[in-house]
Formats: sequence, C-alpha cells, structure tokens
Amino acid sequence: MKNKLNTLNTKSLNRSLAILIIAITLFSTTKINAQSDLWCLEFQSSLMGITAGDSGTVKQTSDGGLTWELETSGTTNTLKKTGILNNDNIVVVGFAGTIIKTTDYGDTWKSKSAGTTVDLYGVSFGGRESEVGIAVGANGTIIRSSDQGESWTLISSNTSTKSIIYTSVSFASGTKGILVGQKGTLLITTDGGFTWSRVPTNIPKINYKFVLMLSEDIAYVTGDNGTIIKTTDGGMSWISLNTNSSSSLYRIRFADDQIAIAVGSGGEVLKTTDGGNTWNTEISGVTNNLNCLFVIDENVAFAGGQGGIILKTTDGGISWSSSANPKTTNMVKKIEKINLFTNYPNPSNPVTTIKYYIASYSSVTLKIYDAVGREVRTLVNQNLATGIHTAQFDGSNLPSGVYFGKLLIRSPEGISNKTMKIVLVK
Repeated sequence: MKNKLNTLNTKSLNRSLAILIIAITLFSTTKINAQSDLWCLEFQSSLMGITAGDSGTVKQTSDGGLTWELETSGTTNTLKKTGILNNDNIVVVGFAGTIIKTTDYGDTWKSKSAGTTVDLYGVSFGGRESEVGIAVGANGTIIRSSDQGESWTLISSNTSTKSIIYTSVSFASGTKGILVGQKGTLLITTDGGFTWSRVPTNIPKINYKFVLMLSEDIAYVTGDNGTIIKTTDGGMSWISLNTNSSSSLYRIRFADDQIAIAVGSGGEVLKTTDGGNTWNTEISGVTNNLNCLFVIDENVAFAGGQGGIILKTTDGGISWSSSANPKTTNMVKKIEKINLFTNYPNPSNPVTTIKYYIASYSSVTLKIYDAVGREVRTLVNQNLATGIHTAQFDGSNLPSGVYFGKLLIRSPEGISNKTMKIVLVK
C-alpha cells in the first residue's frame, strides 16, 4: 500500500510539475509576444496605422497611435515587411515563406501560398491599387504576384549555401523597381520584376537594409555603417551621402522631396531637409534598435523596433515620445458584424453616399478627415437602431484630394471602428 501511495504521489507530482511547466511556458510566450520586435510600420492616414513583427505580431491603431490593438494574424512566424495595396488591402511577408493578406485593414487575415519556404524580407507593389507585387528573401529568392498578392510565382532562387539574402525591394511603378541585399547587392528591373540586372556602380560593398523609390528616377538605399546612397537616374548610377553615422540604418522615409528621416541601430535618428545632402543627428531618447519608420508629414512620424517600442514625433523628429504602450485592452471589443460599405460614387464629384450596417442599437459617429488627419466634417453623431444606414458627404466646399471617413460605434457589446478612403474630384 505504501509503495502504491508513493507511486500515486509521484505521478501526481509529475502531473503537477508538467502543468506548472506548461503554465510557465505559456506565460513566457505571452510575455515575449507582448514585447516582440517590430519590423514594419505603415500608415494609411495620420489616424490609421499598422505594425508587424516577431511571433506573428500584428497591431493596428485608428487614433494616431494613442492606442494599439493586437490582432490575430494566424501565424507565429516573424513578419518582416508590409505592403499596402489600397484602403483595406494589405499584404505582409515573413519567415518560412509566410504571406498573409487582409482585405479589412487588419481585422482578419488569410494565409497565401508563396510557393517557397525560404525567409521573406521585403515586399513592394507598383503603387497603391497595383496588381503587380514582388517579394524577396533568402537564397536570392524573388517571387512575383500579378493579382494583388493572392497568388505568387517563383522568378528566381539561388539555393547555394553562399547565396545572398535580398533584404528589401521597392517599386516606383508597375514596371520599374530596385532590390537590395547583402554584400552590396543591388539589382534593377524595368519589366515589372520578370528580369533583373546589376548595374556598374562604385557603391559600398556593405549589407544593404532598405530601398525606397520616390519616383522612377529617384531612389535611396540604407545600410550598415551609416550608409545612405542615392540615384537620380533610375539606379544606373549612385552617389554616397555623408551621414556622419556608424549605425546600421534600417529605414528612410520622406515627408516631401527634401525632408526625410532615417532610423537605425541603438536608437539612431537622422534628419535631412535638403534631399540628403546633409544630415543631422536627432535625439530619440532610446537605445532600442529602430527597425521601422513611417513619416506622415514634415512634423509627424512614427518609429518602431526592438522590444515592441513605438515612438512618435510631432515636431519633425527633434523630440520623440512613446506612442501608447501597444497592448490588447478589454475595454475595446471588435464587433465583426459592423461593416462600412464602399461609398458610391468613388471618386465623388462632389457628393458621395456612404452606407453602413449596425448590428445592434448603438451610439454612432461618422466623421470625415483630410489626408493629414484634420477633421473637416461630422456627418453622424447620434444613437441609431439596428440595420443599414446611409449618410451623404458633400465636398462642394472642399478642395479635390483624398479624404477618410471614420465610423465609430459604441454599443453594449463594445466599441468598433472602421475607416474608408474617399477620393474627391471636382
């Protein structure tokens, strides 16, 4: 009997230890995910933004970075780069051939087949609304999509153990693009990514991190040792810019053709106001690696990176503060049945009708913002019953351009919001 009791006690202890180990593992995983490094950051407007990173992390904001909501991406693989196709359609690529796509600005995600299992580091489409996209990665891999990221075809892959990692790709149009990678790799295409060629250059043979095409002629590339190079002839020739930095520079973004910010390792922030001829070091206040960046305008920009940090500046990069600690909050619960339909006509000239559905009796606000986030009109601000509702936006007294309609619904089930793009042409 004593031996039997000892056996039972041992089994019970083992089960308890197993449960404890599982609990510790789950807790540790949750903690790591909450502080996962961020690798890409994109904004649709000054209010709507999305970021992604390690462990399949995807977070989005609809209030200019005041709060960030953790979304379910459907993967635990590292996500490296985001490509925004249009108002709601986004493609994200990552490790192990991961490609996920959303058609509702990050609320839900679906996995797409890459046709490869190599790590993918970069993706770019030939402009918003473009059908053509290119993703690049390890082993010299290039894959191409002609249907907005729904399906992908292998263009090139070098499986040699000494092959180069392609780290970034950028397109200025549906035909002209540039990709960069390790050891000074720089290739250009003029046929939408079907073929790629090297160009004779005297560029530094360092590891390049990021390429950004501002037009078919002008592009910038960042890399190790504070390197930034620039072309004004579509990549045929390049010049090195003096940054006075020794950091790895992971991103560069422009507010206009002259004002730009670059970020990198150790919290490095650089700024230029003359198209890159001269650079000043700004104080980020952190030592985290800043892996991603998005510039809204000459004053507002966001940077993210190591440890899940997200910073925001409202004075053009001179000072930075922490954007609200990214986390999921119990105060906000998504209501999947709420849907904001596409306005019609779009583009509008100058009146468009917005149709939306409410799942239950709710407090509803519908506001219109311009491209820099200024509120220009309140269309709805009242309690409404369940069902389909419509509102008209008349842009007669507004200049032509891009506007955003933001629907905010508060109900007993929680809070939900949806944003749509309105193109006003007069």
